[in-house]
Amino acid sequence: MTRQGRGTFVRQRTERAVGLRPHVEQAFESGDVSIDFAGFSAETLHGVVQEPLDKIRAGRIGAKSVTIRILLPDLSQSIGLPSLAEGGGTDSSEVRKRMSRIVSRSTQSIADAVEELAALKLIEAGRAEVRVFQTSPLFKLYLLNRTEAFFGFYPVVRHSVAIKGEPVEIFDPMGKDATLFHWAATEDPDAIPTQYVSEAQSWFDSVWNSVAKEYAL
Repeated sequence: MTRQGRGTFVRQRTERAVGLRPHVEQAFESGDVSIDFAGFSAETLHGVVQEPLDKIRAGRIGAKSVTIRILLPDLSQSIGLPSLAEGGGTDSSEVRKRMSRIVSRSTQSIADAVEELAALKLIEAGRAEVRVFQTSPLFKLYLLNRTEAFFGFYPVVRHSVAIKGEPVEIFDPMGKDATLFHWAATEDPDAIPTQYVSEAQSWFDSVWNSVAKEYAL
C-alpha cells in the first residue's frame, strides 16, 4: 500500500506462530542476532528459535552472536490471567505454579542452548536473559534485530487443566491461537512500519530497564 508523502509500507498478517519461522531464521543470518520477546510463557519463542540454534550447532548458520531477552509476567504475584474460571476469574496460586513450571522449562531450554553455543565457541557471544514484571499477559510481541516486529493479542479461552491430579476449569490466554501482525522498518523514518517498530522497541526497553526484575533460571 502506498500513501502520498508517507512512503510504501507493508502489513503482513501471519496466522499462528509457525509463520514466524522464516523471519526468525532470516534474522539469524544477520551475524549479530537480537531477539526481544514479551508475552506469557515463551513456549512459542522456544519453538521458533530451536531450529536456527540447532543450525548454528550444525554449522549451517554462521551467526556471530545471539542475544535473547524475554519479558514475562511475574507469576509469584496475584494475577488476572490465567485464573480459575469459577467465580468469573479468580486468582489461584496453584494455577500460577502450574504455569511457572511451563515458563521454567521454556526459558531454561532457550538459555541452555544459547549458553552452550557460546561455551563451545560456535558463536563469539551468547546471552539469554529473563525478566518479569507485575502484569497480566494480554499480548505477545516479538522484536527481531530491532528492525521487525510481530504483535498479537492473546485470546482468552476456558479449558480444563490438571491441578494436583484433578481437572480444573481455568481462563487461559492461549498463544497458539494468537494472530500476529508484522511490521518491518524501512529507510523512511516517517513510514508507519518504521515508527511502529521503533515505538515497540522503546516500550520493551522502557519496561526492561525500569520495573522488570531478574528471573532466576
